[in-house]
Amino acid sequence: MAALAIVREMTPSFLSCDWGTTNFRLRRGDSDPASAAEVRNDSGAAKLAASGGDRAAVFRQTLEQALTELRAPSNWPVVISGMASSTIGWKELPYARLPFALDGSDIVNARLDGRVHLISGIRSDRDMARCEETQAIGLGSLLGPRLPQRARFILPGTHSKHLDILDHRIVGLRTFMTGELFDVLLRHSVLRHTTELSAPFEEGAFSEGVAEAAREPLTALLFQTRTRQVLAGNPSGSNTSFLSGLLIGAELATLRTDSSERDDDPVFLAAGAALRSAYQCAARVLGISGRLEVVDSDSLTWHGHQVLWKRLTRHNG
Repeated sequence: MAALAIVREMTPSFLSCDWGTTNFRLRRGDSDPASAAEVRNDSGAAKLAASGGDRAAVFRQTLEQALTELRAPSNWPVVISGMASSTIGWKELPYARLPFALDGSDIVNARLDGRVHLISGIRSDRDMARCEETQAIGLGSLLGPRLPQRARFILPGTHSKHLDILDHRIVGLRTFMTGELFDVLLRHSVLRHTTELSAPFEEGAFSEGVAEAAREPLTALLFQTRTRQVLAGNPSGSNTSFLSGLLIGAELATLRTDSSERDDDPVFLAAGAALRSAYQCAARVLGISGRLEVVDSDSLTWHGHQVLWKRLTRHNG
């Protein structure tokens, strides 16, 4: 499938905020998201929660500083998704339960300080997500009538999310700790002696890892990252890509074994350039690239907030 073309439109005046665990991002919501003025920094929820004191005041002050830096009009509302609504956030909100409509009608939200609209996450009986619900709304909005009845959204990252879509609703949710496992294994396991944190991507070694992950359980394969160097003399950079292939391959291999999946169900992958390339390579090795359609994830939260702000405006009006 070809890469998804992003259709942009002018939007009402508001501010879009993605408040993650480690990072903060605030953008104007009234212009093309590719060129919108923005503020990015490391004032994530974990850092602010660890600072102590009145947490709501700390979050409020951090937002006000960013608004000043962005020179945002004082009467513009702010729509916030992510960890600001979590247990380490500005104000904890309950999760919305699945199924969750992609038109935003099932959101759980709260209004703070008059202008701040806090969006909560989603949960199933066994899993949960924050901000990915807004990204999914944004992706559904971009796809429009092209969104099929059945599909899967994959949102890779530290905790990769797989969202099962049925009739324009999220009906299933699975979290894969792919990115976090990669980081932990590189930094804190025995594999750190035979890998290299900053090594460039090597497609051959990565593809080898993906193919191995499709054949055996992941825990039986991870040590091969070390034996590739000790027994076969592969360099540390190659081993890093091999390890990445094992982890991403194990994640995507579930598309072939999940009993809820059909062979013709399309898969929409939303990620940044580096992860898009790796996941596309893994899909080719696994023989599922024909089901895959890719989109840049950079503006998905912005587009999701566009949908949500229009809904909140109608509701409040």
